[in-house]
Amino acid sequence: MYNGFQANKTFWTDSNALEMQERNILNLSRPEHTISGNYYPVTSAIAMRDFQPNSNVQVTILNDRPQGGSADLFLNNTIELMQHRRLLDDDGKGVGEALNETDSYDDLGI
Repeated sequence: MYNGFQANKTFWTDSNALEMQERNILNLSRPEHTISGNYYPVTSAIAMRDFQPNSNVQVTILNDRPQGGSADLFLNNTIELMQHRRLLDDDGKGVGEALNETDSYDDLGI
């Protein structure tokens, strides 16, 4: 985390690798705005910029698979990406079952 960074609740995500779309964090104090409403598809990149005067700082993360992401949501100066979890036993976090979602590639041993 870079302590002097001022993202102003604004970040960018790619749109199917065609262009970066500006995203703004919704005010979570309003009941119709949810945390999940502040996460966006991140196909190949997510970025945030420093809006302080005379600053040319930008942080960009390039990912190797589609994920969900947000930035400057709970803590200033942070980018969050959702990671797929796979557990063979219940982790006691409330799901009540193992998180073992498989797809067609698992049958091929890939």
